[in-house]
Amino acid sequence: QAECGPAGSGDPCRQQRKPAEGGQPRRGARAAAMFDDNKKIGIGCCGLGVVCLVLGLMLLFDRTLLALGNVAFLLGLGLLMGKKIVKFFFRREKWKGTSAFFVGIAVIIIGWPFFGFIIELYGVWKLFAAFLPNLIASLQYMVPGASLVLNTWPISVVVGAIKDPRRLPL
Repeated sequence: QAECGPAGSGDPCRQQRKPAEGGQPRRGARAAAMFDDNKKIGIGCCGLGVVCLVLGLMLLFDRTLLALGNVAFLLGLGLLMGKKIVKFFFRREKWKGTSAFFVGIAVIIIGWPFFGFIIELYGVWKLFAAFLPNLIASLQYMVPGASLVLNTWPISVVVGAIKDPRRLPL
């Protein structure tokens, strides 16, 4: 148990954290400082969006869940990236992906969720295709068991095609 400090020091029984050896702050303190509140909420919104999209697919293209998933995912991306999201979506080389993504969302909202999801999937591929090799490499090294799953036969063909630099971006 921590010893109490002098009587005039505010909270006398508060234990103060000391930095690790070398004067460097602890690793947990650095990791917590990386994510401000907006980024934490953005990660949660992106996760909620992905869950809603998966549920919308499992319930045979439920229009409401797909639309809610898209809105939550876009809100999460906006909170994660901040003002850089406008530059990301509206770059000249990403106009096909951006237009397909937003047209897909509009088609889902209008009432044709299957076709809207296919159009949106094409837009997501065009927007994030350059990022996928990095994501797969991170999954293989960071997530236990992910390399076993990604090296199984049907999935390994897709992973090999994604990691092949000659095939990206389409």
